[in-house]
Amino acid sequence: MKISILIPTKNEPLINELIKEVHQVLKNLKHEIIVIDKSKITPNIKDAKLVTQESDGLGKAIIEGLAYASGDVIVTMDGDFSHDPNDLLKLIGKINEYDIIIGSRFVPNAKTEDRIYRRFISFLFRKFASIALDLKVEDPMSGFIVARRCVYQNLKLDPIGYKINMEIVYKGKRNGFIVHEVPIAFHKRKTGKSKSGIKEGLRTLFFILKLKFES
Repeated sequence: MKISILIPTKNEPLINELIKEVHQVLKNLKHEIIVIDKSKITPNIKDAKLVTQESDGLGKAIIEGLAYASGDVIVTMDGDFSHDPNDLLKLIGKINEYDIIIGSRFVPNAKTEDRIYRRFISFLFRKFASIALDLKVEDPMSGFIVARRCVYQNLKLDPIGYKINMEIVYKGKRNGFIVHEVPIAFHKRKTGKSKSGIKEGLRTLFFILKLKFES
């Protein structure tokens, strides 16, 4: 088994530190790291494959990165240390039992450092998504998932913004793939600013409705 870790980035100053930690955590597993970057200035990436993103949006970055991935298992995670590399083994360890494993912030034993107002906004969006799309998962908008390569090969993905994993969970369940959630520790990003906002929120609502009514 080989694991491909896809990390979309845009002006992430600590990406090489993250790469180093991921390699350390996965040192006993065959793996590769692919950074799909949209920065204005191309970063000096060490010990990972660098792909310069041609399209726009985090979801499209994942699609581009897949073309360079050779693993049987695909991992997507953020490049700002909000996803803890130490949680990787917990998620990957479930891949023989499930097709899609969500790193969840909202199941028992999970932890999140999000501020209260962000938790409230997240609650509204994820509950709306779960009800509208009948997902039956607590964190459908997680950016941290592990999935078998065959999941991507069997789904027609057309992501808007950064919610590609919600699309994978929704379409994956409809195609018979088994989804499971694993508790993670979600941290505040170490540096920089969050890229979410009102515009991204409206885009997410539109995307949820698009998935609902295109089926």
